[in-house]
Amino acid sequence: MVLFLLSEIQPDPESSWLVIHDKVAHVGLYAVLGATLAWGRRAGGRSLPPSLLILAGMAYGVLDEWHQSFVPGRDPSSGDVLADGAGVFLGFTLLHLLPLAPTRGRGDPGT
Repeated sequence: MVLFLLSEIQPDPESSWLVIHDKVAHVGLYAVLGATLAWGRRAGGRSLPPSLLILAGMAYGVLDEWHQSFVPGRDPSSGDVLADGAGVFLGFTLLHLLPLAPTRGRGDPGT
């Protein structure tokens, strides 16, 4: 939802940092989405395959770019879609590869 709100903001032509770091911002924001999807899978019992969750995150990026086509001053970009997809994959993979922390106090006989 936050990503859709950010895509409603019209670009400021005076702000040059946004143009330079646009793809970095896309990768970073969508990495958070990817990590959230991995965390949800981990917390939810791993019932959905990782590929499906990554595709869902990438589809969200496509929908966000499509949404921008309706916002005055914004244009959809295939480069942004690629950066979104890379961010989802990166965030999901990084969190997915982290080892699970020991769960103390949740019925663990060692506590």
